[in-house]
Amino acid sequence: MRFYLALFTAKFILKMLHIFAKGRGTFFPGKIALKIDPKFIAHIKGIDTARTVFVTGTNGKSTTINLVNHILTGAGLKVSSNLKGANMVTGVATALLEDTTMSGRLTTEAIAMEVDERFISLVMEQLPAKYVGITNVQKDQAQRNGEPSYIMDRLRKIMSKDLTLFVNKNEPNSYSLKDLAGKAISYGVAENSSSYHKADDFFSVSMPCPCCHNPLVFKSYNIENIGQFTCPSCGFGSEEAVDYLVEKVDFEGKTFTAGGNEYAFNFNTEYFLYCYILAIAITKELGVSTEDISKALKEFKDIRGRLETKKIAGKTLHYIKMKQENSETTQSSLNLIAKDKEDKVFMIGYDEYLDFYPPLVISFYPFDYDPRGILKSGVKNWVCMSTALGRSTALRFLYDGFDEDNMIILPDSTEKTVEEALKKIPGKEPVYLVEEIPYYKK
Repeated sequence: MRFYLALFTAKFILKMLHIFAKGRGTFFPGKIALKIDPKFIAHIKGIDTARTVFVTGTNGKSTTINLVNHILTGAGLKVSSNLKGANMVTGVATALLEDTTMSGRLTTEAIAMEVDERFISLVMEQLPAKYVGITNVQKDQAQRNGEPSYIMDRLRKIMSKDLTLFVNKNEPNSYSLKDLAGKAISYGVAENSSSYHKADDFFSVSMPCPCCHNPLVFKSYNIENIGQFTCPSCGFGSEEAVDYLVEKVDFEGKTFTAGGNEYAFNFNTEYFLYCYILAIAITKELGVSTEDISKALKEFKDIRGRLETKKIAGKTLHYIKMKQENSETTQSSLNLIAKDKEDKVFMIGYDEYLDFYPPLVISFYPFDYDPRGILKSGVKNWVCMSTALGRSTALRFLYDGFDEDNMIILPDSTEKTVEEALKKIPGKEPVYLVEEIPYYKK
């Protein structure tokens, strides 16, 4: 009775939200359903756990699950997915609610969900997925996650002999979980034209081995803290053969090969190669043919709007969305900007974190990445904008040799403030803006 009361109530709320608040309601109906029946997800009938996939990890969950959904639906399957990114227990419940009849039966053949790494164990208690893909486990949102070992402890809770685990061969934390599941399938990206090396100097950030906790050595990086690595102390590393490997990457032609087959790649940065190969690995294991996967990837479009170009103050502005609490996504953004070797205006916005009370001002995030590639590529002016961290962020860039005479510090990053600042900078050099929330939405 509790289940049906939860189902009818949440369905009614969902319908009202569709009518009066279209585009909203990605978690609230599920929250109400779980409030009435804490085991609501477990009580849904008709779920095939052998066709249930969760993707979790620090970065890349949304793109990967959108790819998986796109491939599966293209192959003719009906799929339940939380494509809008509501990835906690309430979001998963809401997504399932959308595809559940009034009799409590799921109408789809497969489930493909992104799940927050902190809460995946709670979701798995009610819905024990056969397949779990881990993108990576990196330092992220220190105010709620502490540091990666906390997330690793959460992930260890979901391991069982019935689980098929997809692990990133190039990411030490993810790969170290390979022996804890019933079956482990590895994926990775071979060294390519965008791979890079880092000097070991004062601002270098080392990464501890997840097995023995001594410093790891990276032969090369595909993205920050992800690449060919080894541990000199215990031998843990990425030298063994990988099950699904991206090779022959052509960033201009937007193609790569995997398993001898060529696939379309609708991005121009190496960051998304890991999302693609994980999606290929998952859907292959679910029985989708190479032909169907290839066709789906040709049609896939970037639906997240992480890269945008706009006109402002007579200049062309390239906005690159980054997650400010994660240095790896920021580093990927900086590496992308550094590919432009002409003079440019560089803008970055860090601010206080407002998701928790009291609001937190954390100034160490800028010290977890290396901006010197941008400096070497040519910077006419550089701008730090924030109500709380403008000067702290600027100090970090000054340490790395950015010219103080070309520095601009803004009190906030609203549209008016940004536009007024750019009007005062002569010339028509391109502007690169790195920020979590774009100036024009503030």
